[in-house]
Amino acid sequence: MLAWLPVALIAGTHQPAPLAKSRLDRIWEAADTRMARQVDVWFKEGDYPRLIQLLRFRIEVYPNDYDLATDLGWMLQNVERRPDALEVYRRYAKLNPNDPDGPFPEANYYFQQKEYDKVPPLLEPTLSMKPHPNSYRILAHAYERSGKLQDSKRVWELYLSRHPDDETAKNNLKRVIGKIGG
Repeated sequence: MLAWLPVALIAGTHQPAPLAKSRLDRIWEAADTRMARQVDVWFKEGDYPRLIQLLRFRIEVYPNDYDLATDLGWMLQNVERRPDALEVYRRYAKLNPNDPDGPFPEANYYFQQKEYDKVPPLLEPTLSMKPHPNSYRILAHAYERSGKLQDSKRVWELYLSRHPDDETAKNNLKRVIGKIGG
């Protein structure tokens, strides 16, 4: 099948010359750009099985790409393959433990399913890594909706210490304080 390739290339021991490496990099970049465009084409055409297959391939090549992982998970959710979507989210977080936003897709999935108690174990450990603001928001709302108002208050206060100009967060904190007080 690969008889035309040099044995060193098949075995992975061949190192291309710098000029060839640059050429290979350009070829791969063009192929990857084309694949990214094809994702858009198949999405617009509604060809979700092919789109999912291509996203699966790309996430194997780029396992650290947050956007690819969330795109694939979102598509799997849209075609009612929720367990597969959860597996994509979990795999991304496992492969990228230093990404403060790694657990967010899984936590957001549970939040959307109204499984609020599953959100804190995922997001609480990321707060020290200063994740995206949505992690604070989802966590604080999950605490509030599961009746853990003191935890919700704590998360809103932490978020506001880092993002003091967020008026919506200030209003959410006031609401939680009101629930605690009365």
